[in-house]
Amino acid sequence: MANKTADTAGFTPPPLIAGLMALAWVPLLTHLPWWTVTIGAVFVAWRYAQGRFLARPPRSLLWVLVVAVTLLVYGRFHTLVGEHPGLSLLVMLLGLKCLESETPREAVVLVLLCYVALLGDLLFQPSMGMGAFALAFLILSFVALSIIAQPRGLSFRQRLRQSAIVMLQAIPLAALAYVVFPRIAGGLWHSAPRPVGQTGLTPDLRPGSLSALLSSRAVAMRVIFHGPRPPRDRRYFRAYVLSVTNGRVWHPGPPGAPGVTKGRPYAPYTVLLNPTGNRVLPALDWPARSPQRGLLEPGGVVRARHAVRHLVRYRLASASERFGRLTPGQRRQELALPSDLNPRVRALAARLGQGAPSPRALAHRVLAYFVRRHFVYTLNPPVMGRHPMSRFLFQVRAGYCEDYAAAFATLMRAAGVPTRVVVGFYGGEFNPDGGDVIVRNYDAHAWDEIWARGRWLRVDPTAVVAPGALQERWPAFRRFWEHGGARLAGARPWWNALRHRARLFQDAATTDWDNWIVDYSGRRQAELLRDLGWRDAGPVALGLATIALAFVALSLVKTLGGRVRVPRDAARETYDRYCRRMGRIGVPRLSAEGPADYGARAARERPDLRDEIAMITRGYMDVRYGGRTATLPELKRRVKRFRPRRRPRRGPGDGGTLSARARRSPAPPRAARRAGFRACRRRDRGRTRTRGR
Repeated sequence: MANKTADTAGFTPPPLIAGLMALAWVPLLTHLPWWTVTIGAVFVAWRYAQGRFLARPPRSLLWVLVVAVTLLVYGRFHTLVGEHPGLSLLVMLLGLKCLESETPREAVVLVLLCYVALLGDLLFQPSMGMGAFALAFLILSFVALSIIAQPRGLSFRQRLRQSAIVMLQAIPLAALAYVVFPRIAGGLWHSAPRPVGQTGLTPDLRPGSLSALLSSRAVAMRVIFHGPRPPRDRRYFRAYVLSVTNGRVWHPGPPGAPGVTKGRPYAPYTVLLNPTGNRVLPALDWPARSPQRGLLEPGGVVRARHAVRHLVRYRLASASERFGRLTPGQRRQELALPSDLNPRVRALAARLGQGAPSPRALAHRVLAYFVRRHFVYTLNPPVMGRHPMSRFLFQVRAGYCEDYAAAFATLMRAAGVPTRVVVGFYGGEFNPDGGDVIVRNYDAHAWDEIWARGRWLRVDPTAVVAPGALQERWPAFRRFWEHGGARLAGARPWWNALRHRARLFQDAATTDWDNWIVDYSGRRQAELLRDLGWRDAGPVALGLATIALAFVALSLVKTLGGRVRVPRDAARETYDRYCRRMGRIGVPRLSAEGPADYGARAARERPDLRDEIAMITRGYMDVRYGGRTATLPELKRRVKRFRPRRRPRRGPGDGGTLSARARRSPAPPRAARRAGFRACRRRDRGRTRTRGR
């Protein structure tokens, strides 16, 4: 016990452990207060400065520091329970644990705590890049454990290779356990809030609210159609229905009466929606029923029960039309206009609506007015001021989709047709690698719906004024790049196509990751196991399967755990070959016999090989113990030429010479000698019986 204490008294955790803690803390900087990581780093630096610049802290000071960091976390979050306070406390306590570590066992505990911090990284950001980071982190942690268990004897390259092999061997069993392990409700990655992304959709529509999203290429959602995919010009994903306006901003109104979804049905589809921070669940045209995780409102809008703060997966079926009725109260709401509306706007609406036989005809007249007056689609419209409608219709005549949708709705309402504004996404890009439609932030769009013949009809003014704008929703940078920037940068069209293809492949991989890792819930697990033929995969069956896999893993560890591949030692292999050849001639090496003693004994038993034995023994000791690796090739050559005979050669001083035939005759094989011995025994046995008779 005293020797063990003396050995571990000067123990310092390997520097690689400090690197592991830093790697686990860096991703948390975007989610936790900066001072938590700073305090943990100070404790780690204090530990590695002990004995050089700083003294070891007493036990009482460590307890004071524990209480201090606990009070800091409680003062910041007003609780110690939760993702943010729990991880903040873990980061600082991990630094304190490093400060007090004195034994290899405590160093192993540090590595295990780093795994917990890594799990926190994955809970906050379960992306594919973070998964690759976790694999690299695990390999480096295996290297650290190898250094703790065996500080000397292996190089870093050898440890890294062994750790990578262990990781590759463990991945198949870990993947199988991940598939069959019983899932918690909602999925593991849904238990912590994610960084809320910006889809660009807000309940209010104001000038410039959508045009600001043009520079955002972030993926808002991915749509997987389980059948024929609708064409691009029919992919309108509604999110908000806006019915109330004050002339500048449009807001959602109270829900209307429920209707009946009819018309051409679309193929069922699944939506993978990224975190938004609100309850909106975009849906194609008119959803036929409510999804499992949402509510279907009368306006065809789908809402989640809670704010979307993690990846949400929902399945819907939609149709192109929806019939219903418009109550008098709803009609007044869909016709309401601000009292301070410019009279010129009302006069224009009256002139356009004069003699219009139907709401559709009036809509065509309003769209024709936009075209005839040369309205321009622009991504940077000027400031509209306090009266945006009159300024847009009579002065600026240039705007983005929200400007055209608001102007069209105002004119239609002024002419007596119930109209509302719908905000959502349009189009999206089909990914041939993943088979899904990628909808990005810059696909945000606004259009209108008019009431005609007992149903709401979609009218898109932007598609009439600037049809090319809806075919390319990211034109500002792309046009510059294709026409000017690409030439300045020396790019080629094939390079642009290759880069675009690489992005699509990355998006497809991200979709698979979201499907099978992030959103791998109990329902997804049941679907997968059902496809594999296991239909009754209940929690008990999955638990038993997991226990069976654990027994298999333990059996493999017990069976293969002792088969550790020792690094190759060329000098030892050469000397073992020499010892085997000496053993075949009747001079084997004893288990407790060193090279020098064995060489001396072999020289006494075989004086005819004295010189060769001495040279091989001396060469091996020089390479093995003297560090003269340059003489290893000479040792290999001597052992290769060493071919000893079973019987020593007889010279003139040994009592005569052997005959030429005897010198040429090799020693009989072992099987022949044994057969001769058995024949002699049978002959002696026969003679004994004869004497007895």
